[in-house]
Amino acid sequence: MPSEKMIDFLLAFLCEKSDKLKLSNAEWETLLPFATQQGVAPLLYQRLTHTQIPPTKILDALCEAYHHNAFKNAQYYQQLSEILKPLQANGIDVILLKGAYLAKTVYQPGALRVIGDIDLLVKKADLEQTEKILLEMGYGPTERPSLKTQCATSHHLDAFIKKGAFPIEIHWTLFSPLLPFEIRVDILWEQARSFTIGDVKILSLSPEDLLFHLCVHAAYSNRFVGMRFLCDIHNTIRYYDIDWDLLFSRARQWKAEKAVYLALYTAWDWGGAIVPEKVLERFKPSDFNLELVVKIKEISHIDILNNWRAHEKFFAALWLPNKSIREKLSIILKRFFPPLESLANMYDVPKNSWRVYFYYPVRLKYLLVKYSAMVWRILRGEKKAQSFMAQNNQITLLKDWMKSN
Repeated sequence: MPSEKMIDFLLAFLCEKSDKLKLSNAEWETLLPFATQQGVAPLLYQRLTHTQIPPTKILDALCEAYHHNAFKNAQYYQQLSEILKPLQANGIDVILLKGAYLAKTVYQPGALRVIGDIDLLVKKADLEQTEKILLEMGYGPTERPSLKTQCATSHHLDAFIKKGAFPIEIHWTLFSPLLPFEIRVDILWEQARSFTIGDVKILSLSPEDLLFHLCVHAAYSNRFVGMRFLCDIHNTIRYYDIDWDLLFSRARQWKAEKAVYLALYTAWDWGGAIVPEKVLERFKPSDFNLELVVKIKEISHIDILNNWRAHEKFFAALWLPNKSIREKLSIILKRFFPPLESLANMYDVPKNSWRVYFYYPVRLKYLLVKYSAMVWRILRGEKKAQSFMAQNNQITLLKDWMKSN
């Protein structure tokens, strides 16, 4: 794993801070896969070509990553254009979210930002028509959960997939309804701005709503303010003249003030993001302390969490010391005995069929088999399992702080 020195070095170049750190060849060999994993290799290549030159082997690998991402992003925007045209022809307004918008604006050239899925925000009333259009374009799967079920449990529809294409996620709000936020989606649409990709006009979030989205997304990600998130926040603040009063007014209204503050403070502290110190002082939560930032650094330097599957992360919550027996029992019951409609969607059974009840024992057996290996590893005191639980505990404590009033 990269040392704190190498992480500081990486941030110094990514965020264009003045730094005289020097790395050995062995340290470069460690830093390269870390930068690739964090999705910042193309940006690192561009920064390094203007400053310190790493070993030829490393520079060649970063150059390849840069040009590969340039080609990939060109394909991405071609697909995006093909999707937007039929949506707009049917009167569906679309807001482009996160990486795809950032790559075209705050990052220049656009090859600097690695993009994953195509993330689009549409109005809830347009979800059914949007789903229909994408299915007609050959995206699948065609058998999908009901829109009601998806909206009750997620902030986007199940991904639309097509061979050789980027996955598409259609959002109707910014964050899961299971998180403690009260997002006013109508305000997002009222404040949205128009811009153009190729020959297609599309909308984007306002600068303050964009920064709000980036901060909360960073604070609630598994990597907890990873390198790419820090760069997104840093470059967005540098690109726009942010109305800080408006940003924190939104954050306060939408119950996310602590998450926004923690992400901004970390971006300022680690990456030198241009957040005025008077802003940090004015909006600092009364119970904020630097131990929270230390916890984030501890999590960021260890990547155990990302090597464990999502269900293992969920199960490890049962070992958290800050949860009562009653809370842990509630977790078990919700996991093992989901609502009938959710169970019907899991096993592709009509929700009004009596057969759906027979899938409760099926699920019980499945989960017992699924978790038995992890239980055994925990009971044996396996070092990796213990480290995972310790890290998971840190993340839970941070999230509990962000949720608190």
